[in-house]
Amino acid sequence: MRSHFLSWPLLILAVPCLSARGQDKNITIAKLKETAADAMKKSEVKDANLAETDNLIFASTLPEAKAKSVADSLQKTYLVAAKALKFEDAEVKGFRAVVYAFGDVDQFRQFQRAVLKTRPDPDSFAIADVKRDVPFLAITARRGEKAPNFEVMAGNEICKALLSKKGGNAKITEWMKDGFARAVKMRSNPASVGTDRSAVSRIAPRLAKTAKGSSVVDKAWSGTGKDKDLVAASLMDFLTFGAGAEKLSNILNGLIPGDGGTDPTFGDALKASDWMLEDLDRAWRDWLAKGAPANK
Repeated sequence: MRSHFLSWPLLILAVPCLSARGQDKNITIAKLKETAADAMKKSEVKDANLAETDNLIFASTLPEAKAKSVADSLQKTYLVAAKALKFEDAEVKGFRAVVYAFGDVDQFRQFQRAVLKTRPDPDSFAIADVKRDVPFLAITARRGEKAPNFEVMAGNEICKALLSKKGGNAKITEWMKDGFARAVKMRSNPASVGTDRSAVSRIAPRLAKTAKGSSVVDKAWSGTGKDKDLVAASLMDFLTFGAGAEKLSNILNGLIPGDGGTDPTFGDALKASDWMLEDLDRAWRDWLAKGAPANK
């Protein structure tokens, strides 16, 4: 899905306003609902439903029960991801945003014209703005798509946005964002990922202390297909929920571009955090060998 950002280079949630200090304290759930209802009307959406959680308003045309179920799932995803990234409790509780889900791409385009006052990008299917009075995200089904999975679409992007918020000015690569989103999904529903975890363990068995086996962890960014996705998710699980979490801040700092304007690679960030690729590979394998439980 191609996305377009008005004021932040990462799709979907207005998470840079995550801090209660960075967001208008007058943004209440009631204010979100009022804004969401007006926006859906201007987008020419009939029979819109607004589902409420502690932090979000989910605006869609889904049946009321389904809309509430999706909203609750997004709230859970938000909390799991925020906890993994160690945001302060006050930041997490103070965050507010509207999530718009359009089943018709023409309504999404109308939302851009009538609400955002911008010209629609025909290749854009998601948009966010973190500097509006009421932070929002908007996603849409593609033309002809009959059953878009808004729960998955929005949930993934919530995770990506939170990781970018954590990184600040860091240039976070796509495999890290995608991997973190999948890791959050694993943690939220650990019973569903046993096969994936077993596959990763086979890909990256534990090394003997004196062994110098070839690196496997770099499949996260240089691999292809399912192996790449599995390793990326497992590595980001390790770096956020697992034993590697203590290194995450240093790695993110290492991904901040220098004065020369060049974007550092993940390998550069490892070196800047005094952690070589071989160290990461071995530590990650050791963690996997201990079970890397998704529910801890």
